[in-house]
Amino acid sequence: MFRMKILFCDNSLRDLLNFRGDVINSYADEGCDVILVAPKTCEYGGAKNIRYIPVEMNRSGMNPFKELVYMWNLFRIYRKEKPDYIFHYTIKPNIYGSLAARLCGIPSTAMIAGLGYVFNNSGIGNAIARWLYRFAMNFPQYILVLNRYNRDVVIEKRIAKQTQVLLLEGGEGINLAYFQE
Repeated sequence: MFRMKILFCDNSLRDLLNFRGDVINSYADEGCDVILVAPKTCEYGGAKNIRYIPVEMNRSGMNPFKELVYMWNLFRIYRKEKPDYIFHYTIKPNIYGSLAARLCGIPSTAMIAGLGYVFNNSGIGNAIARWLYRFAMNFPQYILVLNRYNRDVVIEKRIAKQTQVLLLEGGEGINLAYFQE
């Protein structure tokens, strides 16, 4: 029997579980094998059909050697696990994960929750990051954005093709029972 394998990659295990836990659990409840790939930023005991693979990453560093090591590690994980589909969240997984997925021939989606400091600040490092983002966003099947402003910027600055960009009107969804006032 074929079991679909879905991989989620983020820059923080805590954020992945906190903000995408319901989506992750719904895939697992439907019988999919789910793999979480992120730096260990909290404890995780696991759940049925869900495995966690820690990966080293500096969330704010810009050392080219360390960035290549991170991408190489994602490539090795993707090649070994052979997921059917990958979801990337945040800038570094979007860039390096999308490139690694492409090299492995695995379809993926990148979530751009916000454009952040890379697009709002000048400097050579941010210019390089913008170029990398533009290049890497050629490869995901879809680019998910949470608001019209981000959609417009992503299309106007040619970060992604209009046909790739999906606006999630109203956001990703939030579990109001979990996030109470």
